[in-house]
Amino acid sequence: FFAGGDQARITQALVREDGSRSAVLDAVWALYRGGGVVAGNSAGAAIMSSTMFSAPNTVFATLRGGVTEGREIAPGLGFIGDDVFVDQHLLVRGRFARMIPAMLKKGYKFGLGIDENTAMVVDSRRRVEIVGHKGALLIDLSRATTDPASAGFNVSNAIISYLDRGDRYDLGTHTFTPSPAKAGGKLKAHAAMLREPVFSADILGRNAVVELMENLMNNRRSEAVGIATSGRDTALPELGFQFTFSKTRDSVGYASAAPQSYSILNMRLDIRPLDIGQSLAQKSPAP
Repeated sequence: FFAGGDQARITQALVREDGSRSAVLDAVWALYRGGGVVAGNSAGAAIMSSTMFSAPNTVFATLRGGVTEGREIAPGLGFIGDDVFVDQHLLVRGRFARMIPAMLKKGYKFGLGIDENTAMVVDSRRRVEIVGHKGALLIDLSRATTDPASAGFNVSNAIISYLDRGDRYDLGTHTFTPSPAKAGGKLKAHAAMLREPVFSADILGRNAVVELMENLMNNRRSEAVGIATSGRDTALPELGFQFTFSKTRDSVGYASAAPQSYSILNMRLDIRPLDIGQSLAQKSPAP
């Protein structure tokens, strides 16, 4: 079990300067390949992918300045495989937004971000089950694009999903199985429920992204907007980012009888730089 703290210290202790594994790390891998369990919390979760955040900036600073190999990101230990990026403290710290620049930098198509007091259990067939208090966000960049001519970080057609406790996801086939409590609670993407515009003035705030996704799924509108800013007392306070969440024909939600217990699949996410000085007034889609 890898405890929390500083993930860079974990890798520095177990990986030699030339990149080769220490005898201790070889023993851990032998245990893992033999069917043993390798687990970690916080920093111990970060090291599970082949690339990890090492000395990251704030989420907003990562959006604004990107990531550099050997500084903000560095090699992890890779227990989950080379094709999935892992991050942690996702919902309470708004870290979903920092995953995307890192994934684009390293060419990852899929990323999983786990929240606090929550775990994702990955079995030998690479099937993930979410257990604990909250859930995990799945980021799919397999069809995402960026505009290099843009003045700031941007991405179009990223797909974001929220996997709740008890849900399962197969990393090999990319198929989702809702928890038994939600198996009969499938929601229609455009059900005639709420009609109000869906907006978040602080999309990087605590649990804001999931709350916005839930509100959009329970709404006749097809689009929601979240804003991220650096704050008045920082450099370039006028710079922000707009996060546009859209329901598509593949978007689906599941609800259980328990309050605040949703699974939400396949929402489109577009991010673009925003001049906070410009008007944020936009026409909302008609209900």
